[in-house]
Amino acid sequence: MDRAWWEEHLAEVNADFVGQRFTCNPLPAKYGVTKLSKPTYNAHGNSGAGCVSLAALGGSKRVLMLGFDCQHTGGMSHWHGNHPRSLGNAGQVDRWPAKFRELQRSIGNVEVINASRVTALEVFPRMSLEDALNLSP
Repeated sequence: MDRAWWEEHLAEVNADFVGQRFTCNPLPAKYGVTKLSKPTYNAHGNSGAGCVSLAALGGSKRVLMLGFDCQHTGGMSHWHGNHPRSLGNAGQVDRWPAKFRELQRSIGNVEVINASRVTALEVFPRMSLEDALNLSP
């Protein structure tokens, strides 16, 4: 989603990531990404919601969300620590719950379970990861 992120991490992604790469931004071919565009795809303003949206677009029937705290848990902007200053650090976190409500309305019958330990999101049912992994298909 974020061109600055790609600039910062492209060498690492090229060295370590073998999966498909998707974006909703017009990035040059050097990033090796597939461009997704509306109305088929909507990232809903953050990468987490964008991932759930992508899973739904890909035909998933159930999505388990992990680490979607959507707040500054423990005073941290991200679970992995702050990004370099050039990338920013969750400056719009207060807007994310509304974006996830928008996401819920757009994904039809896809079942989404929030198995995050701590979360500000109330839009999807909550469940422990252990219980979510034991659900029948």
